[in-house]
Formats: sequence, C-alpha cells, structure tokens
Amino acid sequence: MKALLCYNQNTFKIEDIDKPGLSDSDMLVEMIYTGLCGSDIIKIFDASNKKPAVYGHEFVGRVVEKGKNVSKFNVGDIVVAAHHIPCYKCHYCKHGNYSMCRHFKETNIYPGAFSQFIRLSAEHIEHTTFKLSENQDIREAIFIEPLACCIRAMERVKFRKGDVFSVVGAGAMGILFVQLIRLFNCKAVAVDIDDKRLSLAKKLGAYHIVNPSKSDILSSIRKITDIGIDTAVLTVTNKYTLSDALSYIRDGGCINIFGVSGKDSYIPINFEKLYKREATIKSTYSATPETLKKAYDIIINKKINVSPLISEVMNLSDFKTGLDLMLNRKLYKAIFQL
Repeated sequence: MKALLCYNQNTFKIEDIDKPGLSDSDMLVEMIYTGLCGSDIIKIFDASNKKPAVYGHEFVGRVVEKGKNVSKFNVGDIVVAAHHIPCYKCHYCKHGNYSMCRHFKETNIYPGAFSQFIRLSAEHIEHTTFKLSENQDIREAIFIEPLACCIRAMERVKFRKGDVFSVVGAGAMGILFVQLIRLFNCKAVAVDIDDKRLSLAKKLGAYHIVNPSKSDILSSIRKITDIGIDTAVLTVTNKYTLSDALSYIRDGGCINIFGVSGKDSYIPINFEKLYKREATIKSTYSATPETLKKAYDIIINKKINVSPLISEVMNLSDFKTGLDLMLNRKLYKAIFQL
C-alpha cells in the first residue's frame, strides 16, 4: 500500500509499505481524507523522533475489511476515528488524568493516517470510532478530534455562564475554542497578530478581538473587563503569551496552556504575586473517548461552523506544500487525499 514517509522536515516520500494485517477483532479503513495537526508538525521538526516515520491521526475513511468479531461497523461504512485510549483503571485515570495513562500513550492507529490503509484495534473500534453519513461534508469530521481536545480543555477549568475567556491564537484550534466558548454561554476574546484571522474569529462569535501588535493587550483587556479575564486559553504558548496572560487574568483566574511550546521555553514568574492572587496555571493535552463523543455530536449536528477552516484538498504527494502553507499561516488546516 502507499504511505507518506517523513525523513526530515524537508523530505517526504510516497512509498510502498506492507498493508497492515488484521486479527479477528481489527478493522481496516481506507483513508479518504486526512488532516495535518500541529502535533504532527512538532514531530516532523523534532530531530529526536525516529525517522523515517508515518505520521498523522486525523482522518476519515471507508471500512474495507473487518475481522469476524467486529459487529459495530460494516464494510462500506464511512467512519472517523481517533488514536489514543485510556485504560480507565490506573492511578492516572482514576484521577481524571487520562492522557497521562501509560496505555493511552501506547495505543495508536497503525501505521498512521498519512497512509492508504489504517488498522483500527478492537479498543479503537469500541471507544474512538464513529460512523458518518455520506450525505454530509465528511471533511468536517476531520475536526472532531481537535474539537474533542478543546472540550477537554474546557472541562479542566472551572467556569460559570457569562465568564470571559481569552483565546490566544486564532488558528484552527483558536477558532474552535471561540465557537465552543460561545456554545457554553461564555464570552471569548480572540487575541492574534493577524487581522484576517481575527476577522473570522469575530464573524464566528468572538465577543471582542485584540491585535497585540497594534494595541497594548493589558489596556485592551481592561476596556473589555475591568477585573480581568477569567480564563486564558493559550493555543500559542511562548514566554510572551504566558507573560501577557499573567498580567491580564483576574485575581483567582486561570491560564490553560493548550498549545505546545518549544522545548527551551522558560519564563521567570513572580511567585509572591502568583500566591497572593491565587492564580492557577494548568495544561491540557489531547482528548478522551468521552470528549470525542461530545465533539462528534457538536460537529455532526452543526452546532459550530467548521466550513471556513476547510480549504482545497491536496494530494498527499503535495504534503510539503500543505505543510509550508500551514507554517506560513496561509491555511488553517491542510487536508490531503491519496
């Protein structure tokens, strides 16, 4: 079968690799569309990651084979699936830290979504695979797993109806957060240095927009809420966005680090102020089967609008072009097909 192998950040090749074998409880899905995630980009540029490798985990496909024990889906079904599954039994899972579960980290689709065929295990079939209708734009289902990550981030912070969030970064994840926050009856302040992206955020429900390259972010926030932001969600994480968030969250407020930062990201923190203000800094990594179910419902029933995030589908052989377009902020998400 065909698969895209990443050799380094500049070299990608479509090559023939072995088609995955199936057990009686596995299912084989032929990829229809696959999306490039920010976490894939991190792996592509991380020299410590073993290469060549097949990456990708956001995909929609058609069931082409299944083991005799698989009854939940049939050959010909169009499905969307996600890659990690917690054990629900370990110390981490019992504390709700599902993405820290060792089983969660070990489970994955095989060989990756940037391939012609993808094998799903019995656990994936049971917990993270959902059937789609051919009557809908199935490209939209690419955003189910990303949205599930956003939902989990929202569930990891305490908020009340009417709370004001800042969403730092108005890329694909930021746009999902803006709409999700509004869906949860709260207000989102979108923060970005790209006016075009801010314009889309405003159109899709942002309460206010702020371009910190054109106005002082602290004074801009104070005009919106005199006590400060209840929760800052950082889809872009660096010493500047974190430092800014510490300055404009309210006393008792929270910062959720959602976007991956560089490996050498450090920031000095005034712990006396952090203590006296009872501020909270936490992070959220990945989704769970439960948030996937919620995201599936939201996307399928069009409770948010993801169509503006979808651009022309490219062939997987043009992967480097799609990667560069995302890196240069010309695309919200690169979507490919074989």
